[in-house]
Amino acid sequence: MGTMRLHICKNCLEGIIGTNKSVFRFYSQKKYSATLNLPKTTFEVWGAGKRETDIQKTCGFAELYSWQRQQARDKEFCLHDGPPYANGDPHIGHAVNKILKDILNRYKLLRGFKVHYVPGWDCHGLPIELKALSEKKEDFKQLSPMEIRKKAFKYAQKSIKRQQDAFRRWGVMADWDNHCYFTFNKEYEASQLELFYQMYEKGYVYRDLKPVNWSPSSRTALAEAELEYNSKHISPSLYVKFPVKRLPNEIQSIIGSDVSLFCLVWTTTPWTLPANEAICYMPNKEYCLVVNSNNHEWYLLAAERLEEISQIFGVSLEVKYTLSGSDLEGTLCCHPFLNEKTSPLLPANHVKMGVGTGLVHTAPAHGAEDYVVGVEHNLSLKCMVDEDGLYTEDVGEILKFKNVLTEANDIVIKLLENAGNIGHLGQYEHAYPYDWRTKKPIIIRASTQWFINTAALKKNAMDCIDSVSVLPKHASNSMKTALSGRTYWCISRQRVWGVPLPVFYDTDYTVGQDSPSSPNTISSTGHIFNDPIDNTCICFLPHSSCKSVSVDMAHITNLVRKHGTDCWWTLPIEQLLPTSLLSECGVNPSRQFYRGEDILDIWFDSGSSWSHVLKDTGGIADVYWEGEDQYGAWFQTSLLTSVAINNRAPYSTMNQSAPSLLKFVMVADPNKAIKGCLLILFICFLNFRLLRNTLRYCLGNLYDYNHNSDEVDFDKLRFIDKYMLHHLYEYGQQVARAYEDIDFGRVTTAAMALIHNRISTFYFDTVKDRLYNDRANSVCRRSCLTVLHHMVEVLTRSLAPIVPHLAEETFLHRANTSDCVSVFKTGWFTCQTNWHQPDIVKDWQILTNIKETFLNEIEPAKSREYDIVLSTDDKELFNVLKRFQMDEVSNISELCEIMTASCCTVTNKLTASDNGDMTKLYGEYIGQESGDKPMKYTVIIHPSSSNRCERCRKHTADVQSQLCQRCSDVLFANRES
Repeated sequence: MGTMRLHICKNCLEGIIGTNKSVFRFYSQKKYSATLNLPKTTFEVWGAGKRETDIQKTCGFAELYSWQRQQARDKEFCLHDGPPYANGDPHIGHAVNKILKDILNRYKLLRGFKVHYVPGWDCHGLPIELKALSEKKEDFKQLSPMEIRKKAFKYAQKSIKRQQDAFRRWGVMADWDNHCYFTFNKEYEASQLELFYQMYEKGYVYRDLKPVNWSPSSRTALAEAELEYNSKHISPSLYVKFPVKRLPNEIQSIIGSDVSLFCLVWTTTPWTLPANEAICYMPNKEYCLVVNSNNHEWYLLAAERLEEISQIFGVSLEVKYTLSGSDLEGTLCCHPFLNEKTSPLLPANHVKMGVGTGLVHTAPAHGAEDYVVGVEHNLSLKCMVDEDGLYTEDVGEILKFKNVLTEANDIVIKLLENAGNIGHLGQYEHAYPYDWRTKKPIIIRASTQWFINTAALKKNAMDCIDSVSVLPKHASNSMKTALSGRTYWCISRQRVWGVPLPVFYDTDYTVGQDSPSSPNTISSTGHIFNDPIDNTCICFLPHSSCKSVSVDMAHITNLVRKHGTDCWWTLPIEQLLPTSLLSECGVNPSRQFYRGEDILDIWFDSGSSWSHVLKDTGGIADVYWEGEDQYGAWFQTSLLTSVAINNRAPYSTMNQSAPSLLKFVMVADPNKAIKGCLLILFICFLNFRLLRNTLRYCLGNLYDYNHNSDEVDFDKLRFIDKYMLHHLYEYGQQVARAYEDIDFGRVTTAAMALIHNRISTFYFDTVKDRLYNDRANSVCRRSCLTVLHHMVEVLTRSLAPIVPHLAEETFLHRANTSDCVSVFKTGWFTCQTNWHQPDIVKDWQILTNIKETFLNEIEPAKSREYDIVLSTDDKELFNVLKRFQMDEVSNISELCEIMTASCCTVTNKLTASDNGDMTKLYGEYIGQESGDKPMKYTVIIHPSSSNRCERCRKHTADVQSQLCQRCSDVLFANRES
């Protein structure tokens, strides 16, 4: 009886089956829903936070990094972690940084690499020192160095603990208990000092008096990377009149002896005028002598600036004479309010014509370009501003002890007014450098500091950048731009929380009395004492008035390895610099030395991380990955230190991160929600929910599927199943390329496009009838389950690096498996090559075109209430239709499934007559190849002539309240089995 094709209604079932009462009772008492293959899974709709913690424990998140390091793998991948700053709670920046790196590491792990990743923290520096002191509002001037260091150490430890707890909670893969680096660790500090010593030996380290970025609010020099620019800063816009004292004879003879001439000079820092030593001009530009129509004063300025200056002054400036800049050689001006000083006019290439007057106020103690001019022309570099930003006594009674940032400008302007030497005064809004820690303005101030000669490293560094894969590609120019303007790197800081510069000074030497010198002068004229046996001590004399001693790793670094850098402040100088070492180096042991008080720039701390963390990788990482702000900071300092020692970059690939790459991951502080990103989090929420529901649907339908025994061969799959595998194959290729390009945005975009456009709204809706209503073990249903199995595998593994908790949870809920192995221990997904079926795409495009013609005319959700007739006299199109429906009329064909109609008729001779319920539509398909002719077709739509089946709910039953033939066959087959 099971082979008979019968339509069965409830009322006549007993009569059909005769005396088999048990069969009747079985079907009459059991609801049809219980006979469907409905999804069954313990995979819940939502994964709660506690469940994530349980998943981490079950799947061994904490042990995963150590496990993979013990595996015998041929390929190694090293991502060097740029150390986050240990001065606060975890925030959105930490999350983006650590999660993006974790995505890449987990991807490499799945692809069979042994991952080298040692997370670290930048633990020294002023920000931590200030935070530690601010807890009790203590003044660092009232505390000893060791008191400050102890407070800073405790504060850094607390910050590290809070941040590390968050990183663990986010599931970042690392050996958090045993393999992290901290820049305040003894071994790290010793490695850093070794690097400093090696760079000194090679001649890259020197001491000099130079203008540097100086923060009065922090009382220390700052690197460019430690600045932030306030674009709304307001400065005075001051046009100063420098009275001309002497002119070249040719010019003097032209204007005569009765004319009083002024050089018109623009500045936004009036407080630097007491340090003026010269006025610079551009030799190859045209200058002019003009007369102010209001007061009849004569001015000298650049011809290019005449029109704008006239507008600013609001007066007519009449040109009397024009001359070349080179004609100005020998001109001398009086200082505008210091009677005893004069200012020569000097040629310089840095003079710009975009603003100002073409004549530039030059104070060598307060500007990098000014300093170059000062050295070239032997001008005074004397700085009359102290560490607090106050004028010293050298500036005179009126200005001494005045704060240059708060008081001095007004006083200087008043002095100029009294002297009658202000041409015009206004305000200028512009970007001005601020201390990124204290958020207060800085100054440029000449100070005796330690420097690295980056000018000597620049060419090799530029060449090394060309050999590095920079992502995105345009960022290579950003890196070069940041490097090109850097001629030196100030590495000394006037604080105590850091690694000390291991330098001793003769007691006869007074800090700040250095005369200027270049790096070449130091190495060529320095008197070097060197022990030829064990190289234990070096004494160098940079120039005649500076005597200092630098002790290398053989002694100081051993002390640091034993005691940490606290020893610089706690040990007596006799232990730091034993007389025996001096004697061995030929230095008179009776000479008295004192230890230096400077510490190393924290960018030298972090920039030397490769020398410590990457010792077992040859000092080079596959990837450095931080934000774009690091082109002038960690990327650059790491490059410079590595080029100095190894003549190569410490990275093969350099990448910048962008928060917009994250579309799935909801990154937030574990303890509180991140403010200001609600839209981003909402998008994450929607995408994550769709992904989770997609995986849940697959798992639910795979409850009775065993891939080892139930997989259907590719050749036996239905067309739509093959088409779905084709898309899985293409998706697999896309995401692999995106991961290799470190572009996770493309991964998530591809995933969501696949789920939205192919899986959720198309495939699931199309195959659900077959999935739920066919026999559980039918080839048609197993064909679909085979695809769902591969769908779970590909989606789970491809997105596991981005959503590891969800991937692990999905892996745990697979049916017919008893292992709890982490998905990351099982490798990347495999897309079989025969899945790639580009030839079937055209067939699908044709069918989609016809389906859209059908669905556009009706309410798509009710498509199974209609029958359709597809008619065409195009032979190619007709053959395509017949491939998916051999019979002229069918309600179980692949074509019928694809169209989601109850019944399909395929014909090339349309003879049906019109009726009131019939809709006739005409369409055509035009191929994408040039020259393709349109394939014309007709679609006739009418309400189904059959009745709704009580079980599958398609309109395929012959009689009302009966089951359709397919459902009848399924029920009897299930009963007999």
